[in-house]
Amino acid sequence: MLPTDSVVAAEAQPPAPTTAEEWVLLGQRQSELGQGEQAISSFRRAVELEPAVGLHWGRLGKALAAKRRYDAAEPVLQRACALDPNQSVLHVALAEVLVQENKADAAIEACQRALALDPDNIAAAVTEALILPPVYGGTADLEMWRNRFAEALGRLHARKSHWLARPHGVLRVDMANFYLAYQGEDDRALQSSYSDFLAALLGAAVPELQAPIKPRSDRSAKIRIGFLSSNLRASTIGDYFGSWLTDLPRDRFQLCTLFMGGIPDPHAKALAQASDEPVSVVGPAEEVARTAKSLALDILVFPDVGMTNNSSLLVNLRLAPVQCAAWGHPVTTGSRFIDYFLSCGDMEPADAATHYREELVLLPGLGTRYPRPPRVEQAERDRFGLPRDKRIYLCPQLLHKIHPDTDALFLEVLARDADAVLVFFAGMTSGQRQAFVDRLAAGMKLRGLPPRQQIKVLPLLSQRDFRQVMSVSDVMLDTLHWSGGSSSLDALASGLPIVTLPGRFMRGRQSAAMLRILGVEELIARDAEEYVEIALRVARDRVYREALSSRIRDGLPRLVDRSEPIEALVNALERIAGGEG
Repeated sequence: MLPTDSVVAAEAQPPAPTTAEEWVLLGQRQSELGQGEQAISSFRRAVELEPAVGLHWGRLGKALAAKRRYDAAEPVLQRACALDPNQSVLHVALAEVLVQENKADAAIEACQRALALDPDNIAAAVTEALILPPVYGGTADLEMWRNRFAEALGRLHARKSHWLARPHGVLRVDMANFYLAYQGEDDRALQSSYSDFLAALLGAAVPELQAPIKPRSDRSAKIRIGFLSSNLRASTIGDYFGSWLTDLPRDRFQLCTLFMGGIPDPHAKALAQASDEPVSVVGPAEEVARTAKSLALDILVFPDVGMTNNSSLLVNLRLAPVQCAAWGHPVTTGSRFIDYFLSCGDMEPADAATHYREELVLLPGLGTRYPRPPRVEQAERDRFGLPRDKRIYLCPQLLHKIHPDTDALFLEVLARDADAVLVFFAGMTSGQRQAFVDRLAAGMKLRGLPPRQQIKVLPLLSQRDFRQVMSVSDVMLDTLHWSGGSSSLDALASGLPIVTLPGRFMRGRQSAAMLRILGVEELIARDAEEYVEIALRVARDRVYREALSSRIRDGLPRLVDRSEPIEALVNALERIAGGEG
């Protein structure tokens, strides 16, 4: 269960370590408590005391990676592998960081070194097979990697009998397929294939964790519902799904929240306090699974499969009679153990049910009572190095979300507006930033567009500064295939018009649904040409832009802080718990 502050403090502050081994033990305990920065400091002390021990460097590198400090983690893990080249686990850890650095080929080589050392290392085999770069060199590059992914997944299945003879290794696999969904294709078959592979091995390793669980016969008691995530904190997931925790009526639901990332910030603490049974469980997948099953839940909800640690394993187990996924990462889990997928009806296309292996349950509006983002004061462009005399076309998505198909829209805007400046935010790593800048530069060269400082890549900013950049922009350019979610809500809260072109799947239709609810459908393009025309008009015509901004702000009460999605969620959960579907 959730430790008290005094217990955490006592456990996190033992007598000061004096040896490298003691610093390692402290760092491991801090990691288990979700104290990532403290763990980094402890592992760094171990490295300082015993700099020739590769495993110390490996622990430090993994701790840095866990905090998404990939630029710092890469040289640390390179050092670990050089010091102790016979440790296959170090090569796998390095591969995972190389992927984030957009060095996919080098990541494959690292996995192959791990497999040469230990052919039975299934984590290395799965990681090697399913590697995808976050930022592609272009559409042809994307297609090549997708084909490789499908072929390599087939090879994993072909060797399934080999892995079934040693199934417990699957419990160390943490390959979440995170980047697959950004390719803009129907991923149901690939997701299902991967889930079926994991499920087969898990069934051999821990069959008791896949056994059916009989629903309670007593229907008069409160519904015991659990939410499991490592991102229920100050984050997009915490913002989106926090109201599911705070607003479910406690006379009808008993709420258990499993915090897999610890309780790292005030938002997480508030959600823990809103829960009837908060549980902090930071550990291996099997430990998390057994903890979840021990809670005797009626319904278990995974808000963000693919983003939460070990979630690809956990969703291929049976931990509650009814299990649901939600759209924190909006793509089917592909798991036969997930019964329902909770999504937003206004964002789904007519054929949405065919995109999911789970039964689809649709909620109105944003699907949550999303809090209205605060309106920040107007900033000056100079503060962010943006020119006062140019038109700012802002694309605020992280770089891995910008599909290569969107580049043509960017380049057309530049070609038709000599005063256009495209503004982006740097990716999670320097490697991703460089790959994206190189791709745009190549596109500009092909279009014959001479460089004139039309591209500005800002560093990742605080949420307040991020919103202030929106306040000094003229228009937001939404991305194809994966539209804005929380970034679109931030833009709308500041009155910034968004131009969008809806895609085939929910993940490419979020901004369009928001604009329809707000009553500004003229910002929704029907094709690429209209997208560019709308963007140019909004950026060039200040009177039109200000009128749109006024309508957007006036319409916000129809979009945010709505109770209807929670009411629909309550009804859906009660139907599901009652076996009505």
